[in-house]
Amino acid sequence: MGSEFAYNFVFKVVLVGETGVGKTNLLSRFTKNQFTLDSRATIGVEFSTKTAQLGEASIRAQIWDTAGLERYRAITSAYYRGAVGALVVYDITKKPTYECVERWLSELFDHAHPHVVVMLVGNKTDLESDRCVATEEARQYAEKKALLFVETSALESTNVEVAFNSVLSEIHRRLGRKEVIQRDSRAPVSLRGQTRADDKKPCCRNI
Repeated sequence: MGSEFAYNFVFKVVLVGETGVGKTNLLSRFTKNQFTLDSRATIGVEFSTKTAQLGEASIRAQIWDTAGLERYRAITSAYYRGAVGALVVYDITKKPTYECVERWLSELFDHAHPHVVVMLVGNKTDLESDRCVATEEARQYAEKKALLFVETSALESTNVEVAFNSVLSEIHRRLGRKEVIQRDSRAPVSLRGQTRADDKKPCCRNI
């Protein structure tokens, strides 16, 4: 079997949030187990991939990072198009980054797949002594908005795998529950290997 068939699904996941909240390091920690103290942003959209095993299914996650564009409000609809998963990240030590979550959610829901799986991520728990956003406040907000929620530390590699894998698992769960709609040529979920013709290029739908 060729390498192009080494996985069953491809899910596009995007990272959004204010500059400096740690999006790039979350991505780097998940895909390469690396962390860079140099926080200078690279301008231009970037993405990395990682294959995760969920039960009997191999999932190829294609994870997109804004790579500094968020500071210029230069993110276009193309960045969100086809995304079935998203991590909306804020810095637990900087309240303004949390207060901007509402705007990021609005932009995400305007441009991403209508039933995108979203996780609210409070990053930098290694700086607990400088915390400005209470865990319970963020958790209640996530529940009100029907979002997944976790706090992470890219520096200490705390809950990073949990954050990404929870989003991938939820997307896969919805597919498994037949929450699949008519195929769409722009759909981000693609099936690899042996599939029926009417199973190609599905996208997932929430209940």
